[in-house]
Amino acid sequence: MNFSEILKMLREKHGYTQQRLADALHVTKNSISHYERNISMPDLDILCAIADIFDVSLDYLVGRSDFNLPNHSLKKKIGKNSSVGKLLESIIRLDNNHCADLVKMLYYIEADNNNTK
Repeated sequence: MNFSEILKMLREKHGYTQQRLADALHVTKNSISHYERNISMPDLDILCAIADIFDVSLDYLVGRSDFNLPNHSLKKKIGKNSSVGKLLESIIRLDNNHCADLVKMLYYIEADNNNTK
């Protein structure tokens, strides 16, 4: 999907009309219509505001990623000095063998968690 399709999908999913989104962004309804019809692209400030309103990353919003992890989830604290985002960065730096070990451990933990419910 491209930006125009993603914007329309997010707007509808979150129950926004074009006018309501325009008001929130301090632009015209016509601007939102143009974004959704791929006639024009918003500037970076508007893109950031849209991402904030719908709690998505800019990469997801502009179609560079299919992965839609809300920004607040990346900031979620895990322990005293870590967050989900920092944990993901650590995982990305692991070699293939350690990644495989981590996946196995997560499967075991998830299975144990499901069995205790």
